[in-house]
Amino acid sequence: MKKIYLIMVLAFPLFLLGQQDVQFSQYMFNRVYYNPGVAGSGGAICINGLHRSQWVGFEGAPITQNININAPFKKLHGGIGLSIVNDQIGFFNNISARLMYGYQIELSTGSLGIGLGASFLNNQIASSGWIPSDGVNGALDPGVYGLNETGFQVDGIFGIYYESQNIWGGISSTRVIESSTEVGSFNGLTSTLIRNARHYYLMGGYNWAVPASNWELRPSMLLKLASGSTTFDINAMGVYNNKFWGGVTYRLQDAVAVMIGWQATPGFKLGYSYDVATSALSTRGGGSHEIMASYCFKIVIPPPTTGSHKNPRFL
Repeated sequence: MKKIYLIMVLAFPLFLLGQQDVQFSQYMFNRVYYNPGVAGSGGAICINGLHRSQWVGFEGAPITQNININAPFKKLHGGIGLSIVNDQIGFFNNISARLMYGYQIELSTGSLGIGLGASFLNNQIASSGWIPSDGVNGALDPGVYGLNETGFQVDGIFGIYYESQNIWGGISSTRVIESSTEVGSFNGLTSTLIRNARHYYLMGGYNWAVPASNWELRPSMLLKLASGSTTFDINAMGVYNNKFWGGVTYRLQDAVAVMIGWQATPGFKLGYSYDVATSALSTRGGGSHEIMASYCFKIVIPPPTTGSHKNPRFL
């Protein structure tokens, strides 16, 4: 069976830093995860969920779940966003929650959102069940024995987002404080230091209705910068009759993803994507599966009724 061995755990003192935000191929459907300026846009309460199984066939490969909520509130002149992620890679398990506020400014051509928020991150390392390449259980190795520790971090997120009928785009940054935590010492060895790396995002897209047809083309892109690494996704998607869609994403020097989707009802849609690696991983394992579901709805509060009422005391 194929395995992924994380060399990071073999050396102490340990310092973890890198592109820590999770990766999604269907990024155009969970924009609030990347940019708090999205919070409150769209005019409807939207609940979005994704499940991603990456590099299927590798033991310890990333498995991720993400739930996003975007809710507009007129009294707040914007809206609230919530994003929860459960990300597991080998014996690393990270659970994070982002609470965001977006201030929405209505423009003549669209809306501009300025958002900020706080991130709460729980990092766990549990190596008691780790089996290295020599077949010896990790519990017998004094270097990793008993490593079942948790660290907690608080960080920030900021973003600006613009949306009109045909154009959307934004720039944002996550883990802006670059907070750090120590995951406790064990057997007298130095503890593991986990430090956030600041992430930068640039994303955008365009909706173009093909004349004299039921088709609409929706190209988009996502650029990610973090700790010296760059990831660039470019997507071409076609939508038929506002009900079915299909598309292809190219991730620079990493993968090609194909995706399909169905707008089952005006408020509910389903999507699926499959990534094929173009890097060295292409010869070592399967691709990556991603499932998306989204439900949007509006709560209409009727205006208060007006009129005259008789008080029985004064009849």
